[in-house]
Amino acid sequence: MGTFVLPLVLALVGVSHTANILFMSGVPSPSHYIWLRPLMYEMGRRGHNVTVLSADIEKKPPANVTYIHLENFYSTMYNTSMKQKLKFFDMANESPTKMLRLFDEFGLDLCEAAIKSEGLHFLLGYPAEYKFELFVSDFMIGPCIPAIIMHRFKNVPYIPSTPYNAPSTAAAVLGAYAYSGLVPNHVFDAPEDMSFRQRAENYIYDLYEMILHEVYMHPEADRIVRKLYPDAPPSSSFYQNVRISLSNINPIIQYKEPLMPNMIPVGGLQILPAKPLPDDLRKVAEGAKHGFILFSLGSNARSDLLGPERIRNILLAMERLSQYQFLWKFESDESMLPMPVPKNVFIRAWMPQNDLLAHPNIRLFITHSGLLSTQEAIWHGVPIIGFPVFADQFRNINYCVERGIGKRLSIQRFQAEELVQTVREVLGSGEYSGKMKRISRLFRDQKETPLERAVWWCEWVLRNPDADLLQSRSVYMSWFRKYSYDVILFILIAIIVFVDLARMAIKKIWRTLRASKAKSKVE
Repeated sequence: MGTFVLPLVLALVGVSHTANILFMSGVPSPSHYIWLRPLMYEMGRRGHNVTVLSADIEKKPPANVTYIHLENFYSTMYNTSMKQKLKFFDMANESPTKMLRLFDEFGLDLCEAAIKSEGLHFLLGYPAEYKFELFVSDFMIGPCIPAIIMHRFKNVPYIPSTPYNAPSTAAAVLGAYAYSGLVPNHVFDAPEDMSFRQRAENYIYDLYEMILHEVYMHPEADRIVRKLYPDAPPSSSFYQNVRISLSNINPIIQYKEPLMPNMIPVGGLQILPAKPLPDDLRKVAEGAKHGFILFSLGSNARSDLLGPERIRNILLAMERLSQYQFLWKFESDESMLPMPVPKNVFIRAWMPQNDLLAHPNIRLFITHSGLLSTQEAIWHGVPIIGFPVFADQFRNINYCVERGIGKRLSIQRFQAEELVQTVREVLGSGEYSGKMKRISRLFRDQKETPLERAVWWCEWVLRNPDADLLQSRSVYMSWFRKYSYDVILFILIAIIVFVDLARMAIKKIWRTLRASKAKSKVE
């Protein structure tokens, strides 16, 4: 608990004249933490007193940054019944409705873990007079844990943030909208130019997600919050604390969506200047006569869990592409492999991905199509081959395919020869590389870095803590009113009533005419 002491000392002795800022990186996934870390550290570098409540922690944090560990989050994710839900390589076959339900269950399970966490209880036990001037949290964890924190630290301005793809995921948090005819739902594998059937499906998924939040996620979150604070208001009420939102988006590199005025696009926040490579990687990268290819499936869908058959297909493909050096992020010992490692393959449990993508000798990135990986590839102008596994990874690679900067393969069904031919297609001409370099140039052409933009807006909220004028009125409305379903229902009922009255009137007129005609014949 030694890392917990600094915030209390600063509060009690009153030596800090800067803002107390609380960051929460509660999603137990390294990529979520990596995305938010540069902002945490930069706010600390500027002199703010930064407390980080996180499933991931640093042993030697920089000055002004103190960690509080959510020590049971990874064990909850991987050592409990939740593990059965998170079979990443099977998720590509799951329906969007099941995935949307899984997202909500995931956040609620972590909230149950949070109220048993020593770290959270240490934070909640801060002195009653201790104030945070700003709370920044990854909202993909759901509303439950943020509601606990905002109830405990009253009236703290809230900046929900996310490294996740799709502004529409912020629909509930910001009062934003899901544009069902324009953009696929974040878990729906569909192109931007959807067919009528796909748009109909997408409408159902968006509606299902909104209803699921209202009838399941928020009531369950309220139940958990009230275990700690019986008098807590509904978890949805804390959305009124939102000042702005930081979202990992940029219109150059993903599907276009209208943004709410308080959504600040900081796509690529995690991309920092490249650092020198470790000696072993530097020698391999510099010694690749025809360039090297980086292969990584990210931090959740580990390569060593692919299974013997898929691993064998990958190694066979790499062996047949002997002119290229491969760097493969493979998390287990080589003895676990189903065949010997080819001479042109270098295996390492961890790779400094951003630094490798910045290397002049790189030719291609084979990836799971996670958003951070896709952004880094585009930033550095490296064409990609994507093996999407779940959720927004389909959106990311579909966008790259549509823009001619990448190719997509199925992690379930690919064969070695298919991978070989795809690599040859992408590297066989300069078309993919040329298009990627053009998009990279556009992505980089910004008046400020995403990190500078995020810092400026965080300090804007600190300067204007009560400024809620950027917030949409829709945050106070139910989804039924926001999307005018009450108006649509009224119009449908009015049409039905009008048609029914018209039918009755026509029927009555017809009967009158028939009776008049019959009477004329009798006379």
